[in-house]
Amino acid sequence: MPEEIDVNKVAALARLKLTEDEERYYEKRFKEILDYVGLLSEVKIDSEMKEKDESLQVIYREDNREDSSVSIDQFSEYIEDGFFKVPKVIE
Repeated sequence: MPEEIDVNKVAALARLKLTEDEERYYEKRFKEILDYVGLLSEVKIDSEMKEKDESLQVIYREDNREDSSVSIDQFSEYIEDGFFKVPKVIE
């Protein structure tokens, strides 16, 4: 896991313009989040806990395809060759 997150890079990918105060704030928050997630590496899990417990699974309804009430014409300006066209966000 990275020790630090480049706040400016994340902001650029999200197309956000941050002030210096916001950069410092989010840098601190990202560090707190990474420290908290790092606590997971300290958890001891024995082999019995690693096995899947089928009784904890919730049974949901079967997935069925249903026609949408929204027509493709309502998205016509966003669709190109049958696909949604969105701005590039990955470098």
